[in-house]
Amino acid sequence: MDILEVTMSNYELYFEQMLNLENKVKSDMSFRGIGDLFFTTGDGIKDYVFDSRHHVYVLLDGGNVVSQTYIIGSGSHIQGDYCDLAKYFTMDEGFLQYVADKYDSNDIFMRVCKSVYKAKTCAFNYALKKIYGKIDYEAFMVDLNKEKMSNTHFDERCILRRKINRYMSEFMESHGMVELYRQFFYVDSSYALVDGLMAYDEFLHTSRAHVYDINVDKKEDYYEADVYNTIEVDTYITDPEYRSGGVAKILSSLALSKTICEYFENSERDVLYLSVTLHRDNYLSESVASFLGFKNYIDLERRAGIERKVYMKMIKRDEYPSYLSYLEKKLSYFYGYGDVFVSDYEARLYDNEKRSHDLNIACEIDRRIMMKEFDDATLGFVKGIRDNIYDNHKVLFKKLNKTV
Repeated sequence: MDILEVTMSNYELYFEQMLNLENKVKSDMSFRGIGDLFFTTGDGIKDYVFDSRHHVYVLLDGGNVVSQTYIIGSGSHIQGDYCDLAKYFTMDEGFLQYVADKYDSNDIFMRVCKSVYKAKTCAFNYALKKIYGKIDYEAFMVDLNKEKMSNTHFDERCILRRKINRYMSEFMESHGMVELYRQFFYVDSSYALVDGLMAYDEFLHTSRAHVYDINVDKKEDYYEADVYNTIEVDTYITDPEYRSGGVAKILSSLALSKTICEYFENSERDVLYLSVTLHRDNYLSESVASFLGFKNYIDLERRAGIERKVYMKMIKRDEYPSYLSYLEKKLSYFYGYGDVFVSDYEARLYDNEKRSHDLNIACEIDRRIMMKEFDDATLGFVKGIRDNIYDNHKVLFKKLNKTV
């Protein structure tokens, strides 16, 4: 098997196979009744490959593509606000207090807050002009209500929402207010204590994601994350006939490592945020996130009727070489990829880390089965994952006892 990066120079050789694999995975998941969890279109694949900020890796078996992964680089708006996962870590009151503490007094903070809100309404009007040819609140509200009643519920997949976000960002950037826009993104008229623009406030309220749970050690660690210092492990898929979690981890680790190196080589920032978003029922992807060292997450509904987990990890400039070494050693230890030396102590750490994560997943599945949270098709799928974890746990437990 060969692993390689897909670039503009070899794109034509692998594009059709990559698109066919996307369709094959989608059909397989639909056949098993667990839904269309992910799908990248032909245009999407091209966007990834032809933008140097992103990295696409494939695994070839006899020249045939059997797995692929995509990394979204920092500074990219490749999928509208999709890549701006950092926003979900700044939705609570704690973030606005964090912003307020940067100002000399609360009065100064509130003056800035009011000014930014007014600027946001100007940006909203600019967006309406781009969409409707004029500032037409009535037309917007009609379209908004239609979307709320549709199967999108005005979620992130909604074209109207993505256009407004794009044009508002364009306006705020042209006026040098990118950072202020990020800091006061969720501020509405009631918080700013000003006469509000009803259509904009309604847009803002409808756009908020519903959060179920926040599992983050220190939320303030993620308050400085933005689209320009965040990269995302977007999608990793393997052929259903040869599915391998190890392959997904190898490809994701290689693509992520290259993107991290390029970020610190080309950016003056001292902090980078890594992110990944999963469907809550996608426990196979959970194992990839765990392998990459992701621990902090938010449970939320980003798209209509589909619960997600958004993971983030902060890496400082002086820490990234050790993180890359961590990935390299785990690849070598668990999958024999590379010949990096792994000490017995490190091996025990990696085994314990995997064991702890897998048992947490098994316990979560058991809890959700008891609460009857799975539909029939998903139930059979996750029971298989749970049983596999328990079987592997027995083998791993014996392995740990031998090394102690």
